[in-house]
Amino acid sequence: MSDFDNESEYDSYEDIVYESNEPNSNRFCIALCELYNNKIHGTCPLGHYMVNCRYKVLNMDWIYETSDFIHIEYQLLNSYDHDLCPNYREIVLREDYIKPEIVECININGFCTAIIKTFWIKIIQRAWKNFLKKREEALKYRQNLSAIRYKEMNGLWPINCYAVGGIQGLLSNIL
Repeated sequence: MSDFDNESEYDSYEDIVYESNEPNSNRFCIALCELYNNKIHGTCPLGHYMVNCRYKVLNMDWIYETSDFIHIEYQLLNSYDHDLCPNYREIVLREDYIKPEIVECININGFCTAIIKTFWIKIIQRAWKNFLKKREEALKYRQNLSAIRYKEMNGLWPINCYAVGGIQGLLSNIL
């Protein structure tokens, strides 16, 4: 059974959540993160994400319950000032502000900070969708009568009937 099974065999908080000073068993983990704010969290490194809660297993019930609790706490917050984010209020009041992320945890001056890795998944998904869209367009061009006639006459499809690129090098223009 893997670490990310969403089973109810984990009944206690200690079975699901890492303690603040407990090291991760893996390099990456699922965590709830929030922006550091000196007025809320005290003196800490600016511009980083603070790890609010790290999870040993992917139990979505626990994660969403914790996320909802943190979101309610932010709604009750009176001060929305931040040194780096002038629109901090709009950021923290969004429904998706506190959400599960794949992170790499790093200790900086005793604070558990996060390097968020989830956005790479979104970049790969976007590149893959664009690749599939180009392939579908090429297949659609091949259905045109003029493209079929061109193929019969020349033995090759017209230029617009080929999908540009391939899976190899899919992310080369991003990195």
